[in-house]
This record gives sequence, C-alpha cells and structure tokens, in this order.
Amino acid sequence: MVSTELVLSGVLSVSLLVFFAKILAGVFSRLGVPAVLGELSSGIIFGPYALGGLIVVFGHKLIELSEVVLVFAEIGAVLILFTAGLEMTFAEFKAAGLKSFIVGGMGVILPFFSGFYLTLLMGHQFAEALIVGAALTATSIAITVKVLEELGKSRDPDGKLMINAAVVDDVLGIAVLAVVVSVVKTGMTPSFIDVTWKLVTILVLWFALLVGVVVVVPRFMKMLPAWKVEGTDEAAATVVCFGSASLATVLGLSPIVGAYAAGMALAGSKSLRTIRGYIEKINMIFAPIFFAVIGASLDVSGLTSTALFLLLLLLAVAILSKLIGCGLPAGILTKSRKSGWRIGVGMTSRGEVGLVISGIGLTSGVIGQDVYAALVGTMILTTVVSPILLKSAYRKP
Repeated sequence: MVSTELVLSGVLSVSLLVFFAKILAGVFSRLGVPAVLGELSSGIIFGPYALGGLIVVFGHKLIELSEVVLVFAEIGAVLILFTAGLEMTFAEFKAAGLKSFIVGGMGVILPFFSGFYLTLLMGHQFAEALIVGAALTATSIAITVKVLEELGKSRDPDGKLMINAAVVDDVLGIAVLAVVVSVVKTGMTPSFIDVTWKLVTILVLWFALLVGVVVVVPRFMKMLPAWKVEGTDEAAATVVCFGSASLATVLGLSPIVGAYAAGMALAGSKSLRTIRGYIEKINMIFAPIFFAVIGASLDVSGLTSTALFLLLLLLAVAILSKLIGCGLPAGILTKSRKSGWRIGVGMTSRGEVGLVISGIGLTSGVIGQDVYAALVGTMILTTVVSPILLKSAYRKP
C-alpha cells in the first residue's frame, strides 16, 4: 500500500510540474515556439535532477518522479491519444490504412537496424545494441498530436497520415519491446520465426481491439439518452477511454493504443462536441504532466564525454532514419515531396516507448548509465527538434 507521505509528495510534485509547465508553455508560445517544448523544458529545469532536486522537504526532494507522478503521466499519455482518436473516424482510418502501415512499418525497420548496427560498431555487446535499436523505433505520438493540434493541422491529410502511421509505429514498437524483453529475460536470441510470430500476434491483437471497440462503443453510446442525466456523456467517455486502455494492457499492448481506438470509436458520436470539450479541460492538467515528466527523466550528470559522443551519433541516426524511413515512402505514396518532408519530421520525436525500453535495459543491467543517459538524451532532443521542424514545414510555402 502506498504511504500517505508518498502520496502527498507525489501530489505536490504533480502540482508544481503542472504550474511550471503552463508558465513555460506560455513563455514559449509568446516566442513563437511550440508550447509543448515549454512543458518539456519545465521538466528538465525543475525536475529532480535539476532545481527540483536541490530543495528537500521532510526528507523528500521538492519534485520527485515517484510512482504517483508516473501514474499521472501515464494518464496524461492516455488522454492525449484519446483526444487524437476523436479527430478520426474508423472510415477515415481505413482510407489511409495501407499508407499508414507502409510509412509506420518503414519507420520502425530503418531506425531499429540503424541503431542496432551503430551500437555494435561502437564496440557494445549484442544485447546492448538490441536495446538501443528498439529504443529508437517508436515515434512519440503524443508529441506529434500536440504539435498538430497547436498548428490546427490534426485533420489535415498529412496530419491524419502522420497520426495513423505513428499509431502503427507505436504498435510495432510494442512488438519489438516484447521481443527485446524476451531476449533480456532468457538471455537467448529468438529465431526469425519466433520474432515474426510475436510481431504478427501483436498486430492481430491490436486490430481485433480496434474493430471490437469501434463496433461496441457506438451501440453503448446510443443507449445513454434514455437516462437524460447531466454528465452522462462525459462519464461514458471516461469509461470507454480507460476501459479500452485497460483492455489493451491486458492484451499485452500499450494502453495508449487502446485509448486511440476508443477515441476513434467516439469520433462519429452525436455527443462528440460535448466529449471533446470535456477532454480538453481535463487535458489542461494531465497533458503538461506527461511532457514535463519526459523532460524530468533526463539526468544531465550522466552525460560523460563518451555518452555525449554516443548521444550525438544516436541523435543523427534517430532523425535521419525517420526522415528516410517515413518521409521517403510518404512522399512517394502522396506524390508530394512537401508531404513527405512534413511526415518525416513529424515522426522523428521519440518518447514513452523509447523511455520504457531504455529503463528496462538499465534496470536489467543490460546497459550502463552512459548508454542510458545517451538514449534518454536522444529521446529528449528528438522531442525538442521535431516540433520546431514540423512547425517550420507547415509554415514554408
């Protein structure tokens, strides 16, 4: 059971992170920089490894990344993806389905092998290379969605393809994560057949979840008018969002994938305007926490000269592999170099899945603090670079 002291410390950390995130988001917006970078920077500046760790209250740092804070951040990620799903109906998803799978698939394959072989060339072990390659695969959908919403381009054709491809990217990233965890736990390298079977299984589970939610939820929502109680639509949306996220977790998928499916199921609902307004208000609290926690997870002191050199190499690979892996096929499929560039830069940010994989590598003893610091630094910097490039790509004629 979580102690009262830990809960109070967590709530204080969350409150301060939200406050600092909103302040810096406003400052960055006035400077013409995406607000999400302000929220991210607030975590880096006021996190436990920086100013937040210098002040100690009752034996605790002023800001700590405790279990309580991480739970709030996870809720933030779920709500951000639920909001993204509300912008796209299942029919629209099917229309962009094949393109999304091609762009998302290539956006996993190229970064994985690029990171894997680069790490081997740097003299690291096979398991370390596997962790690095896997950490570079999944795009941070939350970052991409937030920037597209700020630009008012979430329903733009390029924006829709970007979000769909990022979802596919994330699902494949979870599949890669499952394989990596298997290797780390057993110490044995799986065969090509085992890897393929694991990937196919996860993709089938994700598609079954998506179809199931899209079929069941609209029927559930049609039953609600019989109650005619204020707040029913909002309560139902909450249940659908977190219920689908929980189901995805039970199936071995990421909860954010389930949340996206739930949002898509409600995108055609008659209560869409009510639900959207409700979720936007909740996101004013939870979304900043998610981005601030990503920033707060970076321990700058772990960046030795060796780690810094590896970070620069990984950053170059992380950006180029997505630009080529996602941008090139997107440009070919849309027959537009401009669209290819937008989608390529929009897919370069890394986030939650990459941090999870990095954390597994560290806690299992597969990678050391130097490689971990380089990976987390890469996640942070791609998250900083991507919104700037994406905003520039939409502004240029």
